Amino acid sequence: MKALRTLRAAAIAAAAVLLPWGAATGQAQEWRGWNIHAADYPNGRGMDRFGELVQSRTNNRIRMRTFHSATLGQQDEAIQQMRLGTIDFANFNLSPFNNLAPSTQVVTLPFLFRDVAHMQRAIDGLAGEEIARDLEAIGIIALAWYDAGARSLYTVRPVRTPADVRGMKIRVQTSDLWIDLMRAMGANPTPLPFGEVFTSLQSGVIDGAENNWPSYESTRHFEVARFYTDTQHSNVPEVLAVSRQRWQRLNEAERNILRDAARESAVFQRQLWAEREQVSRRRVEAAGVTVIEVPDRRPWSELMAPVYQKYTGNNPRLATMVQRIRELQ
Repeated sequence: MKALRTLRAAAIAAAAVLLPWGAATGQAQEWRGWNIHAADYPNGRGMDRFGELVQSRTNNRIRMRTFHSATLGQQDEAIQQMRLGTIDFANFNLSPFNNLAPSTQVVTLPFLFRDVAHMQRAIDGLAGEEIARDLEAIGIIALAWYDAGARSLYTVRPVRTPADVRGMKIRVQTSDLWIDLMRAMGANPTPLPFGEVFTSLQSGVIDGAENNWPSYESTRHFEVARFYTDTQHSNVPEVLAVSRQRWQRLNEAERNILRDAARESAVFQRQLWAEREQVSRRRVEAAGVTVIEVPDRRPWSELMAPVYQKYTGNNPRLATMVQRIRELQ
């Protein structure tokens, strides 16, 4: 009998090793996620897909709930909460990390990517690995990369060449790099909260702003800025990440599940994003917006030499990242 009990104990121990979701791994975990976008936005749906996959593949041991529409605070607050471990996972734009994770400055540089496919190859490869290392150093584990679309100018009067934007007051994000980008174009950069853009355009406080097609359409900025110049000056990816504090408490099987679920959700989000861009463009064109194509972006990109010099010229690591991205086929 003693030998039988020993065999049973050994069998139970072996099962616990083979089945990582057994009782030995502890109680179910409730994870809180942050998202600035609405639940039905491509990013919101991508995050919900991520949570569903993780919950299913962990047999409900990790239960993820995403709080959409910045319910848990604005992005800067959410970044701090993730670093403290009070938010478990999130989808962040990379621009606010420019002063925290130096390599994020590279993918924020203007006119760096030839197109969306080029950006995706870079961020899914060596550029993404560099950024992930910098993010981990500040307490954030990057799992996958979402699309956020190419950003272009929209204004109250037509802009066809760089000369046309000179002197115009253009809203930018609160970022030194974005301010320098607009100055390089000859514009007067005007940092404003995103929620104030519509009324500022309407009242004449600003002459224009810049963003992607879905943002331009969903905020109804097209009603007060009737000219969209397709400069595609920026194509900054977004990160789907988890708190390093949570990550350190996971075993390798759990980590693999999260990585795989995140990458699958990114494929889903990118598809939704491409579809949403087309829908948004059709809607604003139907509303009578004048879309100004930019067949040659070189006159615009050549103005950015001072920006590149300032942000990568004295940093060999970042300069090498820029070169490798430009050479990527």
